[in-house]
Amino acid sequence: MSFMHLLHSPADIARSIGENAKTLRLSKNLSRRTLAEKSGVSESTIKRFETTGIVTLEALILLATALDERAAMTKLFRPDHPHSMDELKNAKRKRGMR
Repeated sequence: MSFMHLLHSPADIARSIGENAKTLRLSKNLSRRTLAEKSGVSESTIKRFETTGIVTLEALILLATALDERAAMTKLFRPDHPHSMDELKNAKRKRGMR
């Protein structure tokens, strides 16, 4: 699959998510040490995530939970509710069926 059509590379998006997590952590007046204690994720993993965006999915979920952002994680990949009759009709279709 080509990512040439994306405005940002996956690495750019990951870095942005890490930066957002750092901004949120600081807005809650939490040190990396405190977040590490609260989440169970090591300080070094938090630092790497905040600077590079690299983190395991499990660590991301633990950090999101500790930062009170678990709801955002559970909404990831969840389809939106239909906004029109056409969307409602298509929502009931199964893969490969017409």
